[in-house]
Amino acid sequence: QLNPHFLCNTLDTMKWISKINRIPQVAEMSANLADILRFCISPEEFVYLRREMEILERYVEIQEIRMSGAFDFRVELPEELADCLIPKMILQPLVENAILHGVEGAADGAVEVTVRQEAEMLRITVRDNGAGLPEELAAGWYESLSPAGKHLGLYNVSTILTKYYGEGCGLFLENGPDGAGAVVTAVLPARREEKEPC
Repeated sequence: QLNPHFLCNTLDTMKWISKINRIPQVAEMSANLADILRFCISPEEFVYLRREMEILERYVEIQEIRMSGAFDFRVELPEELADCLIPKMILQPLVENAILHGVEGAADGAVEVTVRQEAEMLRITVRDNGAGLPEELAAGWYESLSPAGKHLGLYNVSTILTKYYGEGCGLFLENGPDGAGAVVTAVLPARREEKEPC
């Protein structure tokens, strides 16, 4: 098993070699991947929403290079919610799903992440303008018990939210108006200081 620090150091070396040789895209991808890896191996289970969004943007920058900027990405995070604590790495799988199963290969693709607070609950929504969810997924609360299949990321995020916060929290899946695009919403308590999970 490779030491994660070896991988980070290798990516840093790739970044500097790419800068020296004037290959900016490789340098950017290496730096972003190193940031994501460091974040993943950090010991914290919960992170500020602001930090989670920063790492999400690193991931999106890699995908934009890979796909030659084939989609637009927008984040709407009110400043008063940026210091909410959430389980680490729950947003990247939702955006990855939107890119790979929604906008990849589509003309004028767009992915949008919005954060809202309703009463004591945080609602983080990832929308895309792709083909929409298959009928079996666009059925409200995501309660699949099987980790098999191409939606493993959704399953994992739903499991994490249910594990930490219990019933009433998790993923809510639907299609946009007239079936246009997928809308995936993570529902969890709005917490601004780390507490023991319910």
